[in-house]
Amino acid sequence: MSSNEISKLLSHHAYCLIGSDSTRFELISILAKNYSIKAQGNPDFFNRKYETFTIDDAREIKSLHTTKPMNALGKKIFILKMNGITIEAQNALLKLLEEPNKDSHFFLIIHSTHLLLPTVKSRILMIGLEEISGERQSDKNESISQENSTTDPIFQDAEKFVNMSTSKRLEFLKKLIDDIKDEKKTKQDAINLLDSIQAVVYRKNEVKQSARSLEAIELARKYIHDRAPSVKMLLEYVALNI
Repeated sequence: MSSNEISKLLSHHAYCLIGSDSTRFELISILAKNYSIKAQGNPDFFNRKYETFTIDDAREIKSLHTTKPMNALGKKIFILKMNGITIEAQNALLKLLEEPNKDSHFFLIIHSTHLLLPTVKSRILMIGLEEISGERQSDKNESISQENSTTDPIFQDAEKFVNMSTSKRLEFLKKLIDDIKDEKKTKQDAINLLDSIQAVVYRKNEVKQSARSLEAIELARKYIHDRAPSVKMLLEYVALNI
């Protein structure tokens, strides 16, 4: 990463990175090395990891955001790594992303742009740790989304799943559940599928038209994080209600 690219890192208030925990740790390292913004012992550095980012989490972040920075640099950093994020949480974040405090910077780390609503994507910059873009273009975000829809295997499976007959969906899920039992896949694969199904349903129809489907998906995502959920029953519930 060049010095010019690094200088752009804190020029905007909200960013989205496609990545994993390693991305989060590398970002923390970059902030410490190049900006002297350290996570340890810093009351204005919020480094959180979520299975599913909920509306309660959004409210907490909004509350933390309202306090003034306590460090000498006058910067508040929010690194939010999430495997999923609910529609309600995204709507709750919209006003914050539209009118943030000038010294606050948000970094959302997710595995696919399809988790995000178009309204949220239009308010954030898509960046990469290897090549940071300083341009804010909603059409660029959309092109990234379209590219992912053709290259992301999980999203491709979700598109096929939504367009299948009910019987075909149940056959598809049986194979997934068998793979999880045989440890070829994990519960996280099921969660990722639910996230992508939600994105497909949202893009395919208006929210009001998709209310029943989205409610079924949200219910499944709510309980799939329990200690011993019936992944099979939850996924079948979604298959029957989308």
